[in-house]
Amino acid sequence: MTRTIDAGALRRAQRAAGVLVEPIQGEGGLRFASAHFFQLLRLLTRIYDVPLLFDEVQTGLGATGRLWAHELFDLPCPPDVVVWAKKAQNGVLFVSEELATFFQEEKKFNTTWEGDSGGMVRLLAFLGKLDLEQVRRTGALAREGLERLVKDYRGLLQHVRGAGCMMAFDVVRPDWREWLRDRAFRHGLILLPAGERALRFYPRYDMQPYAIEEALALLRRAVEDLVGGRASGAVPRGPELRVGTLEVRPATLEAVNLEEDIPQLLPQVAAVEGARYGNLAHYPPEVLRAGRRPLLQYPAETLASTLANPRARGVALRDRVSQRLVAYALGSPLENHGELGVRDDPRYGENDTFYLQAMAVSPLLKNQAEVEAMVLNLLRERVQQHGFAAISALIEARLMETGPEWMRGAAVVEVVDDYLRSGIRFVYLQAPC
Repeated sequence: MTRTIDAGALRRAQRAAGVLVEPIQGEGGLRFASAHFFQLLRLLTRIYDVPLLFDEVQTGLGATGRLWAHELFDLPCPPDVVVWAKKAQNGVLFVSEELATFFQEEKKFNTTWEGDSGGMVRLLAFLGKLDLEQVRRTGALAREGLERLVKDYRGLLQHVRGAGCMMAFDVVRPDWREWLRDRAFRHGLILLPAGERALRFYPRYDMQPYAIEEALALLRRAVEDLVGGRASGAVPRGPELRVGTLEVRPATLEAVNLEEDIPQLLPQVAAVEGARYGNLAHYPPEVLRAGRRPLLQYPAETLASTLANPRARGVALRDRVSQRLVAYALGSPLENHGELGVRDDPRYGENDTFYLQAMAVSPLLKNQAEVEAMVLNLLRERVQQHGFAAISALIEARLMETGPEWMRGAAVVEVVDDYLRSGIRFVYLQAPC
């Protein structure tokens, strides 16, 4: 079957200077696209006669176990331009024959060092010693160690990925990522952040196995510090709360839409979250902690970040008498989150599922279950109104018995015993809206 190119599309293509892509997004969080994607991209750029440029500043010169990362994609024909630097000791580019004349013209191409001769000598020496097979062996050993660590701490770490010596993993929350990076640095290990939740683990190409194991051991110590396994000194337990001193009748509560006035409402939301999950008396002594705060508690900045999403929805219940919030629930589209179970959600990528990220009710209420059901039902109504087809949540397992009817009938995707060593069983569930 013969197909013709749309004339309008061809005219628009002629106005495009080129398509510039990274084979692997480094600063974006070590994110990968499939070989199939790049193969189709190369075909489209050839069909529409648009130059395809690969930015291999980070990935070039062997970092992925291949001299160029775009070699991993088995492209139907080479790219038109490849730019590379850093390890090359210079700013360098390769160009196709079609573009060679363009770049030979004066002032069409400028670099910081303008082809520094000393850098070229270093580059030639580096190329003479580059062993791509060694890069692949080093990367495989590092990846194996990272996967062991993620398996041991799957509630905190996830999604090991990489090619060659470009490795990364995710920490389930951005604030935990920063705490873990700080602890690793204090132990003598430098990790580079990338994207929202990723930490990069880039060993030297020729790093010896004992040195990789030492680096992994330092990382494990940092993780254990974070979760309390190696925390030095006893952490005093907080005062016991006398739960059940107040019963709030539903008729005295009014619903508040959180995203309508985030700056004013967020401190009260954080107070409810802290009262429910932040008091150490609620946890066994070996509970996961960040400093002195249990990790089940969401910090205010994380909740604010979620509510900043245009499709985020949040509901709070306010006591008309005291004008204080006594419960809240909030979330945003599933793809906006990285908590345990999200990437394995069967609806991930459909962009039609709401993720219930956080929900808390004041522990001072006698009728907590009643208020929980009320705030969850209100949130579900708002989610339905905004066109979501389903709700997913990683939530306390008890809500399968005490929660609203739609939650009691939800499908359980995964059960997580002793989530984050909190002594509490959680379930990852999904329910239609």
